[in-house]
Amino acid sequence: MMAQPPYRKPFTLYIQSKIQSGLRFCSEIWFRQGTLILGRYHIQQRLGRGNYGVAYLCKDQHTGQPCVLKRISPLKGSKSRSRWIYDQETNMLGRLNHLGIPTLLEPFTYRQHLSFTMQYMEGENLATLLFHKNCTYTELESLQLISKLLEVIGYIHSVGVVHRDISLTNVIVAGDMVKLIDWGLARDLRGVTPNENDLEPLEIEGGHASENVLRRRLHRSSDFYAIGHLLLFLLYSTYTEDKNASTAKNMGWDEELNIHPHTKRLLRCLLEMEQPFGQAQDIILEIQRILQSLTDSD
Repeated sequence: MMAQPPYRKPFTLYIQSKIQSGLRFCSEIWFRQGTLILGRYHIQQRLGRGNYGVAYLCKDQHTGQPCVLKRISPLKGSKSRSRWIYDQETNMLGRLNHLGIPTLLEPFTYRQHLSFTMQYMEGENLATLLFHKNCTYTELESLQLISKLLEVIGYIHSVGVVHRDISLTNVIVAGDMVKLIDWGLARDLRGVTPNENDLEPLEIEGGHASENVLRRRLHRSSDFYAIGHLLLFLLYSTYTEDKNASTAKNMGWDEELNIHPHTKRLLRCLLEMEQPFGQAQDIILEIQRILQSLTDSD
């Protein structure tokens, strides 16, 4: 059999990518700014696109309140996978009930697009606060914020759910409240006994493979690992590099950060460098002990 010309495969992939781009462009036409969906949801702006869908800020004409419309549109996978992703997220949101989690409003199909609306969570995400508004968090403030986030995590773990996508963009701060959004990767573990390293097809996309495995495990430890990285980002917001230190480039976070020894141990456990935590409540109690030590030392 004659071998394919070397240009054939790249050219085919190029055409396929153009077709996919065209389909995505056509989809956006039906969800552009100013569109009224179902005679109820008035699209104000696009909030962002992820691997599994597009989110829009809307105004609910029935209530006058803002809400979020999400259209499931995975970058990879078939229509059956789109349906599976859609069912996972809507079923998940439909059974969770917590002030720190958006409430599912209405699942529907619009012009053959699997969509749903949910509560808009007021506040700003940590990525915006840290990198655009240059907010800083002391060790005390960082631990307090993480403790509030763990209250949300403790709730979802108690009902058999793992989030698997805790990140700076998905944690919202609104005054004294901490909220968690984007439940596309969350999974219901009730009645399931997966190997903690099991991953779903197409789950790992980009990034370092070993770290993605730790973040995406079908096990609550994946949420604790992600929280460890989140805490590091917060602690580094007040870090000032010592330009005179000749060994600074070779130092790790445990040497660079001037934090309480118990906070360092907390981080090592979260990042699984030492015996990891088993329950969110155990981490909350440890943080409370550290906060008491920090307060007593002032």
